[in-house]
Formats: sequence, structure tokens, C-alpha cells
Amino acid sequence: MNYQDYGIENAKPSIPLNAFKPIKRCQYCQSVYMTDTHCEACGRSLLYHPIGEPFSGKSFYGMKERYCESLPFIVKQFTFFENTNSPEAQSFVRQISKRFDDLLEAFTEEGVIPNENRRFFYIETMEIIETLIFYGTDHLVLEKKLEYSLAEKSPLLYQALNEQLVSLKNHLSMPISKETLSQKILNYRFNGLKIDFILKAVIISATVVTVAISFYEVISLQVGK
Repeated sequence: MNYQDYGIENAKPSIPLNAFKPIKRCQYCQSVYMTDTHCEACGRSLLYHPIGEPFSGKSFYGMKERYCESLPFIVKQFTFFENTNSPEAQSFVRQISKRFDDLLEAFTEEGVIPNENRRFFYIETMEIIETLIFYGTDHLVLEKKLEYSLAEKSPLLYQALNEQLVSLKNHLSMPISKETLSQKILNYRFNGLKIDFILKAVIISATVVTVAISFYEVISLQVGK
């Protein structure tokens, strides 16, 4: 067939090339009324990311850094003075608990965490578990969260995190000798040196200086005679 006979040799297709592109929908309300930055139906921002980048200010590490910066100088130097029941500490616990929930949800949602970043967020999740237990969160609460979020959707990840949780629980259940406040202070390391060693060094130095001064005074008196 000669298409020139019909005068359509230069005819253009009447269907736009982009007509068969997949329809982009809002992940929150499934609306198709979206711009490049937000959903016009529910108003959600498309630039928002639920967990951010690894080690960013939105991560556990950013939260911990901001909390530590808010502590008094004496607590920064001697961490055993920290009051884990203070409003600031409890606010920190609530923040990382929310972060823990967000990470568990992100692990089971496709496309939220790129494969190359999963190991970083896995490590962050383990550190959050350890920190929450340190601040008094019941391990049973964490076990329930892991089971509810991951047991069916991501069994391998659930097994790994649950083993970490069980290991921490067993470690904390081991009997440990309780130190008095004075023992904690003496055993604390300041710039790598125990306070006990520093105090002994100061006492010995002061003794040597005192003896040297006394000896000098005795010699001076003898020479003066």
C-alpha cells in the first residue's frame, strides 16, 4: 500500500506520547491531583522524607547530640550524674522512641529505604534499642513492637533485632556490683586518666613540693647561721 496516495505520509500521531505514562498518585490519599512539590488534595509535601538520610540531624545520632549539648557541664564530664528521669531525658526518650517506630515502619515499606542505606539504619535501630533500655524502657514493649512490625513482613530483620534485644536483656540481668558515688567518681576516666590516679598524683606532687620547701628552709637557716 502506498500511503502517499492517501496524503498521510507526514501525518502525526493523534495520541500524545505521554498518554501512557503511569499515573502518579499521592502515597497518603491516593489522589492524582499532584504537583512536583505537594498533593493538592491532602496538602502533604512530597519533599518530606519520613526518616531522612543516615546520620543526619533527623537520625538518632542527631537527637543524641542535641540532647548531650543541653546537659550541664558537670554532667558532660561525669555522666553518672545524669538524671535519666529529668524532663529533658524523658523528652529525648520520646523522640528516639518515635524514631524507632518510624524506622520499623520504613523497613517494611518499599522504596522508603534505599538498599545501600539499609545497613546504616539497621545499626541505628540497634543503638536505639540499647539506649531505650538504658533509659528504662521495658524490653517487653520493644519486643512487642518488633513482633508487630517485622515478624511477618521482614522475618530475617525481626530475628536479627530480636536477638540483639535478647542479648541486651540477658546482659542487664547479670548481677553486677553496685558502686558508691565516691567509687564512681574515683573510677571515672577524665581524658583517659582515672580520677583516682589524678588525685594520687596531685597528693604526691603536693607532698614532694612541701618537703622540698621545708628542706629549702632548713638549708637556708643552716647557711644563715
